[in-house]
Amino acid sequence: MKAEKQKLMEEIFNQLDIYAMVLDDSSNILLTNKKVKDDFGEIIGKKCYEVHHNASSPPESCAMEKIKNGMVGEETFFDDAVTKKWYDVTVSKIKLEEKPLYIHLMSDVTQKHQSEERIVELNHALRVLNKILRHDMLNNISVIMVSLEMMKTKDLTLKNRALKAIEKSIELVNKMRDLEAAISSGGKLSPYDVNKIIKDSIVNFPEIKFKISGGCTVLADEALLPVLNNIIGNASIHGKADKIDISIEKRDDCCTVKISDNGLGIHDKIKGGMFDEGTSYGENQGMGLGLYIVKKTIERYGGDVSYEDNSPHGATFILKLKSV
Repeated sequence: MKAEKQKLMEEIFNQLDIYAMVLDDSSNILLTNKKVKDDFGEIIGKKCYEVHHNASSPPESCAMEKIKNGMVGEETFFDDAVTKKWYDVTVSKIKLEEKPLYIHLMSDVTQKHQSEERIVELNHALRVLNKILRHDMLNNISVIMVSLEMMKTKDLTLKNRALKAIEKSIELVNKMRDLEAAISSGGKLSPYDVNKIIKDSIVNFPEIKFKISGGCTVLADEALLPVLNNIIGNASIHGKADKIDISIEKRDDCCTVKISDNGLGIHDKIKGGMFDEGTSYGENQGMGLGLYIVKKTIERYGGDVSYEDNSPHGATFILKLKSV
């Protein structure tokens, strides 16, 4: 009868749709259910923090250590050793024949965690949008109104101020569109031919001579075009470049796109924070959103963007994207 009860309990344990383990007082894993075995392998006899964190001691947030210190045995942690996912953990202490044991239950909350991070990011982006729209649009419109009122004087300076303000307003609307695309979530990434996107972009810059080599297909969405427009536009407007070389190289599952211009390059004063929101420099200062948009978009693709000086002068931006 005892053997039958034990078999029944083991079967129930294996049917649980969460990760379940039994640990001893030294964090040794004594028993696991099928879900644990399927995703983590045979880990009985190992210590839980060795399995999940590849560490030699429990982390400060360890739920089991919290119980030992008289606190609630709950934590959220990132398994950086095996599955690279986030988990909610609940640990309960029991006694079996006066021996302390710990029931360790884990739920995969990766999607929830990513959604929460996305909400924080979107809230920040909304604050950025609101701040820019309030300040810059009102300033630009005020300039237009005053200048138009005085247009009867036929003062070319006033007319140029009005034209410049209108251009700034149009630029702002376009940047807001690009930023919206950069931070938008929920869209599935699809295969995109980098060469085609580049060709769609360079038609906007007839004053620049382009040289394009290589090719690959990457996982992206419609925001990839604004990324290229931003980088090339910066080279033209701020860098005064008239030549740009674009090399595309595929290696394993990575596509590297190098965009090198012969312009003025990036000033040393902003190199450290060029991808931060609001960073701008030079006589044709923009709103400091272009490279911020580039960074946010490439990160959303699971890629990386970096910068290096071109030789003998100019800028090189390096995009690393997941290839198909």
